Amino acid sequence: MESTNFNDWIGMRPGDEPNEVVVDTRPEHQVAPGLIHFAVLTTLAEVSAATAVGAAVVPTQISLNLMRRASPGRLVGRGTVVKRGRTLTVAEGEVLQNDKLVAKATVTFAMMG
Repeated sequence: MESTNFNDWIGMRPGDEPNEVVVDTRPEHQVAPGLIHFAVLTTLAEVSAATAVGAAVVPTQISLNLMRRASPGRLVGRGTVVKRGRTLTVAEGEVLQNDKLVAKATVTFAMMG
């Protein structure tokens, strides 16, 4: 099955909990041996935040803090809504590996519907 969806291409799938997404990293996700590229972490944080919003949204601003090195293996993104508005919503996405925080993003979304 051919996919043009970036999230599918990266290998993202729903997690076990609500507002959770998971990526099992592959060699092409590494920026250097043993180090996962920040773009993978950013995508996972942004998508988990958008999942928490639960509506059609487009990111208008994102701030990402890298907390520790992400190694090859399973990454889990978890999102929460900070403030929901009619036109803009702010949410956070955390990326964890082995229950340790590796990245945290705050995302402002434009509401599309």
